[in-house]
Amino acid sequence: MIRGVIDKFFFQYISRPFSDWFFQLGLQAAGWSTAAIIRMLRDETLDADLPGIRVPTLIIHGIHDKVIPFSQAEKLHRSISHSWLVPFKYSGHGPFWEERDQVNRLLMKFIG
Repeated sequence: MIRGVIDKFFFQYISRPFSDWFFQLGLQAAGWSTAAIIRMLRDETLDADLPGIRVPTLIIHGIHDKVIPFSQAEKLHRSISHSWLVPFKYSGHGPFWEERDQVNRLLMKFIG
């Protein structure tokens, strides 16, 4: 299961050592907690709470995300009035790794 998630997580090529490291991270989590999080992500709906967010909100999302489709980021952006959606065109679910320099510059600009 973890290998399947890794295959969907990144859009760009990742090396075998990096894939193995990411796999080991997945093994470190307790199985019961991983299952609980998956159930929560499947069952929890927060749509009614989103319009109540009144602070500037940065939404970073890879357009090639196979874990959570980009359309979900667009929906989130429409639901949070002071949000800023930044699509990452060379990323899947991991822009923090795949486009880390751009993510870091963007974060510095957002919090600065």
